[in-house]
Amino acid sequence: MNIRVSNRLVAGLAAGLCLSVVAGCNTSSNQTPTAGAVRSSGETAPTDLQLLCASKAAEELQVTGGNVLPVSSMPSGENAYQVNLTFDGGQAVCVIDEAGTVQSINRV
Repeated sequence: MNIRVSNRLVAGLAAGLCLSVVAGCNTSSNQTPTAGAVRSSGETAPTDLQLLCASKAAEELQVTGGNVLPVSSMPSGENAYQVNLTFDGGQAVCVIDEAGTVQSINRV
């Protein structure tokens, strides 16, 4: 009889521990990002367009190793985006339209 009680006690403690761990992982909240927070507002370029800009910039600017990363983006006129890029040795700005045509790449 003691074994049954201790097995139930262990099972109950294990279930309680699992519930407390899951409850601690709650990521939902009603907090809204404050102004100036990353991605708090504004429209960004789709990921595929950002990566296309990075790839074209690596080719055009002849970046050693081709390691060009998009760090931010924003609308640039009608149907286009400005994508800010970074790489070893500098930064660049790429303007790309919604169809994926790179309009300009400039080192900054």
